[in-house]
Amino acid sequence: MSSRLPRRLLSHAVGATLIATLVATAFAAPASAATSASTAEAMIIGWVNTSRTNAGLRPLRGDRDLAYIAGVRASRMASNNVMNHTIGGNLYNQLQYRDVQWYRYGEAIGWSGSSWTVEAARSLYRMWMASPSHRALLMSTRFNYIGLGLAYRSSNRRTFGSAVMTESLDHTPVIARVTGASRSGDDLSWTWNGYDPRLQTHTAGLRDFDVQYRVDSASWRTIRNDTTGKSLVLRDRPHGHYYAIRVRGTDRRGNVGAWTAQSRIWVP
Repeated sequence: MSSRLPRRLLSHAVGATLIATLVATAFAAPASAATSASTAEAMIIGWVNTSRTNAGLRPLRGDRDLAYIAGVRASRMASNNVMNHTIGGNLYNQLQYRDVQWYRYGEAIGWSGSSWTVEAARSLYRMWMASPSHRALLMSTRFNYIGLGLAYRSSNRRTFGSAVMTESLDHTPVIARVTGASRSGDDLSWTWNGYDPRLQTHTAGLRDFDVQYRVDSASWRTIRNDTTGKSLVLRDRPHGHYYAIRVRGTDRRGNVGAWTAQSRIWVP
C-alpha cells in the first residue's frame, strides 16, 4: 500500500449474545469509478471469503439487514468525515431495530484515500487483513454472517467502510435442484437433491422437500409435502401433454428455499 494514500483503521468487537455467508468475486477486478458501491462491497466480501476458505474456514454468508446497517454506519461516517464506531450510531440498537438475532457481533471500520470504488475497496480489504485486530474479526471461527457498507465523501475523496459481522442461528435458505428427468413410454421419472449451505457455526441442516406437479400450464399442485424422498415416478400419463415438477427444500430451523425452475417432460 502506497504511503501517499492516507488511511485509517478502527475495530470493535462485542461478546454478548450474536449472528452471520457470502459472494465469491474474482480479486483481479478492473479499477473503475463506474463500478457500483454494491459491487465493490460484494468484492470485499468475496476477497474475505477467499481468505477464509484458504485458511480452512467457511465463508461468511451475506445478510441484507447487516448490509443495511453497515451502509448506514459508513454513510454517517462519510457525512461527518469522522471515523469511529460512535458516529455510526448504537450498533446494538441498530441490530435490535432490524430484528437481527445474534449471539455476538463485531465491526471493522476504516477509510481510504484510494480511487473510488474498486481501488478503495481493495485498499480497505488489504488494510483490514494486515491489521491483527481486524483480521481476527474477519477470520473469526464464530461469526457466520456479514454485511458490508461503503460510502464516498467527494469533498476530500475519502471512502469510509463498515463491515458488520454476527454469529447467528442459521437463516440461510436450502438450495434444491432437479437432477434428472426421463421418460419411458408414458412413464415419467424425476430425481432431485438439495443441501443447506454450510455456515461457520449453527448450520441447521437439510430436513425435507416439497414437490409440486402440473400438466401443461395448469396450476401447480403439491404431490409431496415434507418428504425425505428424492425421486418420483408417474406412470401411464396421457399422451400429447407436458408434465412438470418443481422442488423446494426446508432446513431443520424451518428456513424454506426457493422453488427450482420447472423440469418438463413431453409425452408425444
